[in-house]
Parts: sequence; structure tokens; C-alpha cells
Amino acid sequence: VLDVSRSGFYAWRKTLHTPSPRSEANRRLLAEIRTVHAEFPVYGSPRVCRVLRARGHVVGENRVARLMKLNGIKACRGIQKERPRSAPPKRRPEVPDLVQRQFKTDRPNTLWCVDTTQIRTRQGWLYAVVIIDVYSRRIVAWTTSNHRTGNLALHALDRAIRSRRPPPGGIIHSDRGYQFTSWEWTAAVEAAGLRPSIGRVGAAHDNALIESWFSSFKNEAIYPQPMPKTREQARRALFEHITFHNQRRLHSALDYTTPNTYEQTTVST
Repeated sequence: VLDVSRSGFYAWRKTLHTPSPRSEANRRLLAEIRTVHAEFPVYGSPRVCRVLRARGHVVGENRVARLMKLNGIKACRGIQKERPRSAPPKRRPEVPDLVQRQFKTDRPNTLWCVDTTQIRTRQGWLYAVVIIDVYSRRIVAWTTSNHRTGNLALHALDRAIRSRRPPPGGIIHSDRGYQFTSWEWTAAVEAAGLRPSIGRVGAAHDNALIESWFSSFKNEAIYPQPMPKTREQARRALFEHITFHNQRRLHSALDYTTPNTYEQTTVST
């Protein structure tokens, strides 16, 4: 009926029960991919591929991406929510934007970005301030509070200065939130020998680096889970994500190394 030879039919039937070397290699690689994804559920194919290479596997990113797609393996991220932004009144026009969206520097502690966020819990909002070093993408300080106050940013700044001891002339960049346009903030920044920098009114991309970090934090650690029951649970989630980010997360801007490793290998040399 099919107009095939008897020997050809039996040869074809034999291959059904004898997988090809390529299929067997894909099966073993898929098992390794599942292991990496179980360890780092927020990783997509580029970072999964980097972890596999670091563990001695010779593999291409396209192959990893294809196997992950065929088997429904993808980064565990929440749905990014679009929120309308209302530009605050224009404040402190004398403080310039010293960054101009150029989030690059060749030395640590010479350019920091800072911003605030809020995390919804069943107890109410938890407010947080985070400071990131642009050089290594390392979170250098963070604070939380049950209430929105200007002192929260000042506490984070004090922690960053104490732990990092930045050289004079460094820049700390923010948006035009009231915490960063107050006289207290400017005075504290200048007293530490730093220069304040503020983005334009209503321009979220002027502080995109820290905004991107907050987006990753919420999409990976908050939104995929049920709403935190308590503020302490949300605070712990923030702490764990910062620890993961600094110590274990591979960063594409750092040639897929972690912020801690990048600082250790580049500053020492």
C-alpha cells in the first residue's frame, strides 16, 4: 500500500526503539536544563546557558532556548503591571541631571542610583529605598519602613556611605521624588562629598537602571507568589532577592558574572 520495500520498513521500525545519538544528547541536556531551572527558576535561556557552560557543558544558546521552548520551561516571572505615572511638581531646578541616561562608570562608588518603591501586603504597604552601584550593579544599601517618610532615604544613604566610603566627587542619581528634592537630602549628599543628580520631571527612563531592578524584583519575587501576608514577609523577600542578586545572579551587563564576583575580579586587578 505504501510502496516501500520490506527491508526499508523493518529498518525504519528499528529506529523507533533506538534513539539517535543527537536525541540521546538532547535528553541528557534537557535533564541538566531542568536541574539548573529548578535551582534558578527566574533564569531564561541566556543565563541557563551560561550556568551550563560554567559547569563544563559545551552548548549553544539557541539549542538551550529551543529545548526550553519545546518542553515549556521558561523564567518564572509575574505579569508586569502598567501603572499610570503622574509627574510631580517641578522641584529643585538648580540640581542638574549629571547622568543623562549614561549608566556607565569605570570605577566603583563613583556613580550610584537610588529610588523608592512600595510593596503591597495584607497588613498594608511596605516602603523601601534601594541604592545600586552602577559600576558592578551591586546593591550597596537598602532600608524599609511601614510608613512613607523622607528619613527612609537618608537612612539608606547613611548605610551606603558607612559601608562603601565613596571618594569625593561621586554622583548619586535619583528621580524627582520628594525624598530626593528635600533640602535635608541635598545637604546630606553634599556633606558626604557627593554630588546630587536628578532626572527630568516625569521621565522614568532617566533613572531606568534602578527602575529595571525594581521591576525584576517584583516580577521574580513578589508577583508570582500570593500577596505577602505581613510586612515582615515582604521585607524578607526583598532581603533574599538582594542577596541572590549580589551573590548569585548572572548579569548580562557584567559579561554574565555576579556583582560580587565582578567587583572582586576587576577592583583587585
